[in-house]
Amino acid sequence: MEDDDVPLNEVLGAKPKAPEGVSAFNLGKSGRSGAEMFEEENAAIAGEDLTVVLQFTDKEFSAQMKMGHTVELLKHKAREMLDDMSAKLEMRLAETDQVMIDPLSLNDYPIAGQKVVKVKVSFL
Repeated sequence: MEDDDVPLNEVLGAKPKAPEGVSAFNLGKSGRSGAEMFEEENAAIAGEDLTVVLQFTDKEFSAQMKMGHTVELLKHKAREMLDDMSAKLEMRLAETDQVMIDPLSLNDYPIAGQKVVKVKVSFL
C-alpha cells in the first residue's frame, strides 16, 4: 500500500465516529437476537394501535390495526370477517367521506392520535 492509500483517520490518529444524531450499534454486543431486534423495529414502524370500526349497510365489525398498516390489509381483514375473499370493496373514512386507496397506509389519512376510527365499507 502506498502512502497515498492510507485512510485519513489513520494519518490523523482518529477513530471513525458516527455522525451527530446517528447511533452506531454492534449486533454482537447488543445481547439481543436478530429476531428480537427485527420484532422491535417492525413494531416501531407499524406504529400505534388503532381500532377500525367497519360499517357496512347492515352490520358492523371491529378490526385491530396499526397506524402503519395498509388499506389493502384492512380490506383483507374485512373480507375475512365477511367470509368472502373475492369481495370488491370500497372504503371511506366515515368522518370525512374520503376514499381510502389500497397502496396507502392508515398513516396517510388524517386520523393521527385517534384510537377508534369509523370506516364506511361498500361493495363494488
